[in-house]
Amino acid sequence: MQKLKPLAFLLTVLALTSCQTAQQRVALGRLPKGSLAPLPLPLNPQLTTLRALHGLGRISARTLEISQIIDRAESAYTAGLNDYEAGNMEEARQEFNQALSVLLQSKYGILSDNQLSEEFNVLTDNINGIELAAIHQGTPLSPHQYAPTPEEAFSGLTFASNAGELQRVRQEMLSVHPDIPFVANPSVAGAIAYLTAHARGYLTSVLEGLGRYGPMISEIFKQEGLPHDLVYLPGPESLFDPSALSRKGAKGLWQLMPDTARESGLRINRWVDERSDPYKSTVVAARDLKYLYHQFGDWYLALAAYDSGPVTVQRAIASTGYADYWTLRRLHVLLPETENYVPLFLATMAIAKDPKAYGFNVDPEAPLEIDRVNVRVPTDLRLVAGLLDYPPEKLKRLNPDLRGWVTPEDDPAFTLNLPKGTAAAFEQRVAVVPASDRRWWRAYRVSAGDTLGSVALHYHVSEARLVEVNQLSHADPLSPGSYLMIPLAPWTPRRVLAGPAPTGWSRRAFHYRVRRGDTLDRLAERYHVSVYELRRWNGLRSSRLIAGRTLLIYRFMRSDPRRRITPKRKLARRN
Repeated sequence: MQKLKPLAFLLTVLALTSCQTAQQRVALGRLPKGSLAPLPLPLNPQLTTLRALHGLGRISARTLEISQIIDRAESAYTAGLNDYEAGNMEEARQEFNQALSVLLQSKYGILSDNQLSEEFNVLTDNINGIELAAIHQGTPLSPHQYAPTPEEAFSGLTFASNAGELQRVRQEMLSVHPDIPFVANPSVAGAIAYLTAHARGYLTSVLEGLGRYGPMISEIFKQEGLPHDLVYLPGPESLFDPSALSRKGAKGLWQLMPDTARESGLRINRWVDERSDPYKSTVVAARDLKYLYHQFGDWYLALAAYDSGPVTVQRAIASTGYADYWTLRRLHVLLPETENYVPLFLATMAIAKDPKAYGFNVDPEAPLEIDRVNVRVPTDLRLVAGLLDYPPEKLKRLNPDLRGWVTPEDDPAFTLNLPKGTAAAFEQRVAVVPASDRRWWRAYRVSAGDTLGSVALHYHVSEARLVEVNQLSHADPLSPGSYLMIPLAPWTPRRVLAGPAPTGWSRRAFHYRVRRGDTLDRLAERYHVSVYELRRWNGLRSSRLIAGRTLLIYRFMRSDPRRRITPKRKLARRN
C-alpha cells in the first residue's frame, strides 16, 4: 500500500473528520420527547490541523480565521448544551444566542460564505430542536419579560406629608364613604402626595384598567362577601395587567406565585398559565383574602399577609406582641415592600374613588365583555382571528392565559374567550375546517381586487388546493367580504417552524426591508418562521421595528431536485 505524503494525510484526516462532525451535529436537531439531555457536540478536531497547514502556507488566513470563528461558535454551543443538561435554562439560552451571534457578527458575513452559512443552519436547527424539547418540559428557553411591579418600584420610599395634605385627605374620605377602614395618617397622606406628584402614569394605568376589569372583580367579591373597595388592589399588585410577571415569579392581576396557584386548582403547563386568567385568578384571590381576614381579624394585617405571606406577619406579631399593622410598620419588623404596601393601596383607593378631586380626568377602558366557546381540539388563534376579521393581537389579549398561539391539545373542555357577540359566527365558520387542521389552516377575508392566484401566492399554496377546500370554480371571481380557508397543511414548512427543514424543503437566507405597519408577528406568519427566530437572527432586543431597516430572514423554500445538497464540509469549500 502506498504511503500518503504528510500534506495529503492531513487533507484526508481533515475531510473525514469534517464529514463525520457535520453529520453528527445534524442528528442533534431531533431530541427524544421527555429528554433534557441532548447528545453532546463532538469536539472540533480540525483547528489544530488547520493551524499547521496555515503555518506551512498551504491554506489562506481567511480559511483559518473562519475555522476559528466556527470553533468559538461551537464552544459556546457546547457550553449551552452543558447548562441545558444541568437545567440552567437562562444560561443555556444566552450561550446559544452567543453561538449564533459569533457567526452573525463575523466580518465575512454568513450570506457570502458557504461554510459560515452551513454552520449557522446546522446550529439553528439544533438549537430549535432543543427549544422544542424545553417547551415540552414546560421550561422554554425564550426569555420572560420581567418588570418591577408597583409595590417593588415604590419599595423603600418614604411617604412624607404636611398638615394641610393630611387634613385634605380626611375631608375627602368623608365624601366617598370607603367600605373598609380608612386611616388618614401621615403615611397614607404622604403616599397620596407622592403618587399625584410623581406617579401620574401609574394612576392613569390603574384608572384605565379599573374600567376593564373592575366590574368583573366587583361581582366576584360580592359573591364571596368581600368589601367592594378591594377592587382597587390589583393597582399596586399589577397595574391591572393579566400578563404582569414580577422578578420573584408572581404573575397575573393578583400576582400569584406558582405553588399558591397550583394549590388553588389553577393550571400551569406548556399550554396555559391560568394565573393570567382574570376571572379564575380573581376567584382564587378573593378566597385567599377572605381566609386571611378570618385568620387575622383585621384588613390591614390581612393585606400585609397577602403581600408577604401569613407566616411573616405571624412572626412579626409574635416577636413584638402587637397585632396592629401600623405598629409593626413603625417597628420595621415587616418586609420593606410590605411597609409601603398598605399605604400604597389606601392611597390608590382614595384617588381612584374620586380621581377628578386629585386632578385626573381619565377615560377608563370599556368593561371586559366576552363570549366563551368550547374549543375541543388544538386551534390557532390566528385562524380564529381570521374567521372573525378581528386583530390577532387583540384576540390574544382576550386570552392572556394562553402561553402561545394554539389552544391546548390535551383539554377538550378548554374555553376560548371571543369578542362579545361573535360566538355564533365563529361556530358556523370554523365548522368547515377539519378538526385535525385547525392548528395549521388560516382564514382570509377577500378584498376587492383579490384573485385566487394572488391569494395562493401570498400564502404559498396552490390555486387547485384553494379551489378544492373552498369548493370554488377557477372561473368564478372572488366575492369581496367572503372568507377563504387557507389550507396550510401539516406537511408544509409550518409544521417544522422550530426544527429542521422537511424533505424537499430548505432554508434560504434573504434580506427584507421593513415597511411601515410591519410587526414581528405578521412577518413570522408570512414567512413561516417564529418571532423568536426573527429576533435571534437579527439581534433584536425588543419587538419594535423601524421602517427602512433590513432584516435577515431564513425562509423555507422548495429545494431544487436537480441539485443535491449534502451537509458535508470539504476542504475545497474552505478556500
